Amino acid sequence: MFEKLTEQEERGQVGIGTLIVFIAMVLVAAIAAGVLISTAGELQAQGEATGEDSQSQVSDTVNVVHAVGEIDSNQNVSLLNLTVMKSPGAETIQLEETTIHFTSSDVSQTLTYNDTLNSGNFNVSRSVLSESGQESVITIDLSSTNFASSAKLEEGQDAVLNIIDQSGATTVFVAQPPEGITSSDSYVAV
Repeated sequence: MFEKLTEQEERGQVGIGTLIVFIAMVLVAAIAAGVLISTAGELQAQGEATGEDSQSQVSDTVNVVHAVGEIDSNQNVSLLNLTVMKSPGAETIQLEETTIHFTSSDVSQTLTYNDTLNSGNFNVSRSVLSESGQESVITIDLSSTNFASSAKLEEGQDAVLNIIDQSGATTVFVAQPPEGITSSDSYVAV
């Protein structure tokens, strides 16, 4: 079954072959370990970045602390003023980089920041919320000429405003004028 090696030369060749196979296995194992360590590092970095993005999308929101609607001559809310603050634990909020999706039963429009309040835009009293307790007023003119004419809110009608900041965090606010609006009302809480 086993052949007995009688010459010393043949015995040495078997040892060298085994050594070459062993070195090749060590090299393959080292390369595989390097690839695994590199991949693990990349996955860790990607996981940390995803975690930070997810955290900012949850915590970097604004809170609407007060909302006022201005009544026009047709007893519709034609101007919205939303007083906002950054939520607890939020990083600095850049309101200039915020978008607002305004949706009512008749209108769906995306609003962006502009210094001048006009169609498709909103204005803010403070563009950056960096400190806890700082407030800014977001003003939306629903009577603007290029804003859909049916955007004005009537009593009992509601509009959903999705306020999306620079990190992608979304605050949902529902504006609903109360029943019993009269032309003598100058402002009505919404």
